[in-house]
Amino acid sequence: MKLKTFGERSLSTLLFYALRAITIGYIIFFILIVLAIVTKSFEIVNNEFIIKIPFTDSVIKGNYETKVFLAITIFLIFYTVFFYLASNIFKTFKSKVLFTKKASRYLLYFTFWNLLYAVTELVIIGILYQRMSITETPEWMLHLILGIFSWFIASIFKEGTQIQQENELTI
Repeated sequence: MKLKTFGERSLSTLLFYALRAITIGYIIFFILIVLAIVTKSFEIVNNEFIIKIPFTDSVIKGNYETKVFLAITIFLIFYTVFFYLASNIFKTFKSKVLFTKKASRYLLYFTFWNLLYAVTELVIIGILYQRMSITETPEWMLHLILGIFSWFIASIFKEGTQIQQENELTI
């Protein structure tokens, strides 16, 4: 059996459901972290907070500082939206018609979100943490490249949508 890339019962469908599940997981995780912070149900040991993740043996640790809580919050919000937007792209790939305005729009949202995150993280690392490392590939750079790449794909989809509409008019 050959797995199709696009359409119903395809890799796109599988990725849509997988990314939606990841999105839901991030939402639940975010709610648990916010509840722990709001209800102050975490431990503080040596100026480090320790939040226990329910139903697991895992914990989240960090310096007990506002900027650390801010970084965790931004990270969780970004990746929740990131996976949601990515799942929307794969949702459009499930349909019979591939080149649609909706697909182009979702790709542009994904582009904007990645570029926004790249700039936001660069500012946060540069201003709040005052550190830049050339020895590692920064996460912001990967999202910048992903944003630029998805911008090109969105342009291709926009062009494909126009060609498809013109083709349908001539038939």
